[in-house]
Amino acid sequence: MKLTCNRDNLIEGINIVQKAVPSKSTISILEGILIEVGEEVRLTGNDSDFGIVYEVPGIIEEIGSIVVNSKTFGDIIRKLPDVYVSLETDNTGNILMISSGKANYKLKTISPENYPPVSFLNTDNAIELKSDVFQAMVKETSFATSQDDKRIILQGVFMEQRENEMRCVAIDGYRLALKTAEMAEKNDYGVIVPTKILNEFVKSLKPTDEKLKFCCNANQIMFYTDTYRMVSKLYKGDYIDYKRMIPKDFKTSVVLETKAFLNALERAALVINDEKRFPVTLYFSGNDTLTVSVTTEVGAIKEEVSARVSGDELTIGFSARNFIECLRVIEDEKIVLSLLSPVSPCIITGESDPSFTYLIMPIRTR
Repeated sequence: MKLTCNRDNLIEGINIVQKAVPSKSTISILEGILIEVGEEVRLTGNDSDFGIVYEVPGIIEEIGSIVVNSKTFGDIIRKLPDVYVSLETDNTGNILMISSGKANYKLKTISPENYPPVSFLNTDNAIELKSDVFQAMVKETSFATSQDDKRIILQGVFMEQRENEMRCVAIDGYRLALKTAEMAEKNDYGVIVPTKILNEFVKSLKPTDEKLKFCCNANQIMFYTDTYRMVSKLYKGDYIDYKRMIPKDFKTSVVLETKAFLNALERAALVINDEKRFPVTLYFSGNDTLTVSVTTEVGAIKEEVSARVSGDELTIGFSARNFIECLRVIEDEKIVLSLLSPVSPCIITGESDPSFTYLIMPIRTR
């Protein structure tokens, strides 16, 4: 095996495939990166649950394949002095010689025979969408997935499409996040994707990746661009009927500036040392004012925020953190809060952006 490539291109590929490489594994070969040199140069990381294959541009002189320790190989390449890197195996194939400028390394390799392959899915019915649209869908929902190991399906984002509308949904038992997007072609599917996979994929997208594609079957999903593919197992099970959770009837409607409300809640959170014991109290009055207040063992705060209040006056308590995390991902300058009673959930929508809906469960105030 022998090739030459740009160091920065190689580093980019290593950084991406390392997302699928476990730092410790009972299967030691999975702690390595598979390097395959054929018609192109491929780097592969695989932890059994999900795998990434990345293509690196390079000048190929001899084909071959090896596995190298991921951490050691990555650390070496990142420290190389020259813009170009030469990779070559010795006659035995047990040593990888790395050369760049005046730096020359010899790194022990592992036979690739037992490295588990990443199986690509059939792309005949792949779904295409703009990268920025998908990034927004993940960003605006994934934060609301559950951290509870006992509810595995809630640790993923539910991706579904009915007709021309695609939806991403996340629920953790205290809140719900829903983001929609119009699709060019009709489709019908629903899968639960691990949150980690979605976040890693969107973080790996480059500015030049204007579009992405994905395809799925009953067990796996594959996201891909022109340079790399990410394949992951899906969570099995029936997702919650989230549509039934969203109320339709309200008695109070409030329009306010997103940033002003977020800033007020962040200031209130500074004196909250226990979210469950000390919810933030929101009082919606008839004089177009929202009062944010909380009293804790640490201190107290009371602040008024300008708002346009329609309907009944209402006092209701919420977790400040749950509200803050929602508001931080909203791009719309103004939001609409829709409420029914102190024990009913609050619905958050955009005044001008109808593509997102958030539901937050209340907490009883003292």
